[in-house]
Amino acid sequence: MSNVFHYEQRKLQNDLVILEPFNPDIHTSQFLSIIKTNPDVFKYISFPNIETEEDFKTSFYDGIANSPDECFYAILDKTKDTGTEDTAPGYAGVASLSATNPKNATTELGIIVSPDFQRTHVASNAIGLMLLWTLDPPSAGGLGLRRVAWTTHAGNNASRRIATRMGFEFEGIARWERVCAKGVALPVDALEKRNGTKGEASGRHTAIFSMVWDEWDIKRPLVVARMEKR
Repeated sequence: MSNVFHYEQRKLQNDLVILEPFNPDIHTSQFLSIIKTNPDVFKYISFPNIETEEDFKTSFYDGIANSPDECFYAILDKTKDTGTEDTAPGYAGVASLSATNPKNATTELGIIVSPDFQRTHVASNAIGLMLLWTLDPPSAGGLGLRRVAWTTHAGNNASRRIATRMGFEFEGIARWERVCAKGVALPVDALEKRNGTKGEASGRHTAIFSMVWDEWDIKRPLVVARMEKR
């Protein structure tokens, strides 16, 4: 778990899902199992090549753990808990906050759910718990932020659908917003020809969504209702 995040990273849960601060000693092997079994989870995400737990730690996790702008959670499905001492809730994926800025009171929410748990209650409840935490006022146990962003590869229709379903407002497409070294990406042949270069990294267009504080009183009941839908 991050010890340097701008805010206290609390465990978040309801009767269906737990968001547990990511513990690399416990959760890394489970995350690696997901990505090795389902490499397509990174179809629209430029993720480093990871083969071992040490790769994960040095190439990815250490950067998050040492950044005050980011925090990382393991998503656990409580409905998969058999209730016995030697079992635990089903490991369903990860969620994160990034680009967190206390001065501007903004953050960006991201989530990766294992295909085994997609089209279930997991994504809506994980996203909902994060929204309740970030957008509820401090008097209600939240951070009282002004804006939570959701950004995704413009071609990732599933991600765009869940953002819309959870109540995020679509703000537009940021064209050629970032490089995209892996997965589905925009070709750069014409760019290299124009620039007289070789080996340019591919790019992507990014769809931008947001939810903000002054609509939260209206959006909150809709988010909770989506979380309760079985």
